[in-house]
Amino acid sequence: MRLSNVTVGADPEVFVATSDGSITSAIGHVGGSKLFPRPVTDGGVQEDNVLAEFNINPARSKMEFINNMDSVMADLKSILESNQLQPIIIPSHTYTTEQLQSFGPDAMEFGCSSEWNAWTDRRLPKPKSEGHTLRTAGGHIHVGYDDPQTFTNLSLVKMLDYVIGLPSILIDTDSQRRKLYGKAGSMRHKDYGVEYRTVSNFWLGSQELMSWVYDRTLWATQNLNLLPEFMEIADGNTIRKVINNSKSREATNIINDLNLEAI
Repeated sequence: MRLSNVTVGADPEVFVATSDGSITSAIGHVGGSKLFPRPVTDGGVQEDNVLAEFNINPARSKMEFINNMDSVMADLKSILESNQLQPIIIPSHTYTTEQLQSFGPDAMEFGCSSEWNAWTDRRLPKPKSEGHTLRTAGGHIHVGYDDPQTFTNLSLVKMLDYVIGLPSILIDTDSQRRKLYGKAGSMRHKDYGVEYRTVSNFWLGSQELMSWVYDRTLWATQNLNLLPEFMEIADGNTIRKVINNSKSREATNIINDLNLEAI
């Protein structure tokens, strides 16, 4: 099964730091919100709790995807620099309670609308903010295609877990984020397609990783017919345990069994 008229977008989050590298808050320094992002050339930027978030216009080619990413990241960096701040690409950071309180009431509340799990076809509970000083940064991938269907979305997210989610835990060694977000199969249905929410922002670090994410995403949209074969080698319960618990050795074995390095 091959999806048609595929577009790839993203809405990653980054931490912000002072000039000496101390992690701080984006509140009051970026502007924009979930409902009303601050427009920039190839997307938008906004504040998300203490993090800065940006979204790119959907891309129809790898070059456009990387150009949009670089463009919006540059705009966000410029906005932060005007406030003597800089973006920091890390998946998680634990603040002190005193820090969060000093940033204002918005810093004490986190979490957005509930996520869906493709493997269980059930809603994932929203993490509770009370008592949590851990904050995490996602690298969500958005896929648009013709005539989106619920079953197709579920299948695509499962395939993305195989080709991106599994390898990601070998590249992104941070396991703290998955205590709150980034579970296997994390997704949201969209009117244009689906949002894949398992991976962190690790892939913002280089054009090579951005290219890898785009290539793997596009491959998944064109090879959904291989999903039953993949599930015979490693079923959904196995994938969930490996990703959710950052089991790198088991991930390596599955990757080898599926010959994913050949993609």
